[in-house]
Amino acid sequence: MNPVIQDWNQLSFPAYEQENLANGSVLYSLESSKPGLCFFELVFQNGRWSEHKKLAARFAANLIMEGTANYTAEMVADKIDFYGAHFSVHADLDFTTVSLSCLQKHFTELLDFISELVLRPAYRESDLQKAKIFLHSQLQHQLAEPDYVSYREFTSLIYGPDSVYGYNTTAERIAGIETEDLLRYHRENYHAHCLNAFYCGSNDPVYRESISRFLRQFPEPEHNNVPVHLLPFPQLEKLHIPISHSTQTSLKMGVRTFARQHPDFFGLYLLNTILGDYFGSRLMKNIREDKGYTYDIHSSLDAQKYAGCFYISAELNPDQLDASLALISGELTKLHNEPIPDSELEMVRNYLCGNMLRLMDGPFQTISFLKILVTEYGSANAFPLLKSEILNTNAEKLQELARKYLDPDKMIIVTAGA
Repeated sequence: MNPVIQDWNQLSFPAYEQENLANGSVLYSLESSKPGLCFFELVFQNGRWSEHKKLAARFAANLIMEGTANYTAEMVADKIDFYGAHFSVHADLDFTTVSLSCLQKHFTELLDFISELVLRPAYRESDLQKAKIFLHSQLQHQLAEPDYVSYREFTSLIYGPDSVYGYNTTAERIAGIETEDLLRYHRENYHAHCLNAFYCGSNDPVYRESISRFLRQFPEPEHNNVPVHLLPFPQLEKLHIPISHSTQTSLKMGVRTFARQHPDFFGLYLLNTILGDYFGSRLMKNIREDKGYTYDIHSSLDAQKYAGCFYISAELNPDQLDASLALISGELTKLHNEPIPDSELEMVRNYLCGNMLRLMDGPFQTISFLKILVTEYGSANAFPLLKSEILNTNAEKLQELARKYLDPDKMIIVTAGA
């Protein structure tokens, strides 16, 4: 349990260990205060950015769970269940994450098992065909959901429909994936130079050595060139996608921004929270509580490794769409014209610092927060910078950021549904 913080300037990140292995992989570790339990996660910097074919990253990650030459998917599931562990693999735009939670006493044996899964997936044709059928079925279901469709089309306009960040999953792209695509993607993108590992558990040298041995198995890359992709500048658009049988309209409204390493990111993060990223935000109070136009409205600051976007999301009665857009524009314009009161700014600072404190409330939460700092912000050193910006960015600076980035007349608007 964290001590009570009287002054947020006292807030600091807990001590952790970092080991840089000779093959280029890095291990971050934290001793657990919960004996008998452990957590281990691999984060590969790859995802869509390093694809040679669209959807290759997603399929390559999903089929790791389908086994190796020695294990079928059923055998994989049975082994994980037998040890009472949780194992998952997930690919997103910039990273592929492999996670294991288990009893400490089973960790070494499960690590050997996962080593085979991650390093030598079978990528059987039969498993690929089943995965295609499942993803196609999932896509058909998602395309009937207004929130999914509005976000999908919004990001396509923000980043470009054929770009790595903007392309959408389609039946044609699913059908076009072949086994050789998965083998190539795995060979080129599951290597030591793009791998960070995070461990929380016993500091017994036996476990540490088993992790080091595991990480040393990952090869160095055939080449170490980071792919270069152009993200076309978005054009101002207003788009509606009708969905039959839908009674509500899902709204996405926003602009392209930047990656987390941008010097204005932390200030815009604070501004976004004030506008719409917590329950007491301005959008929530005005459009949900005062007007009753929606059950949920919020703003988000998405940041990928090489780009990002700001957007406002809401589920609305179609008859109230125009009124809601006018209110949203009014809130954005208010940020341009009126300094944020000190009392409101102080409340949001307390909220964000309290949230950071919650993210460090125990070793397992802390190692997950460390993973975010390292992989998404580039370094654990981002923590003091984030804290400093939250505590010291003044109303004048926030007003300047609002004028610079949050102009409602320059925002793409996408609606889906009724």
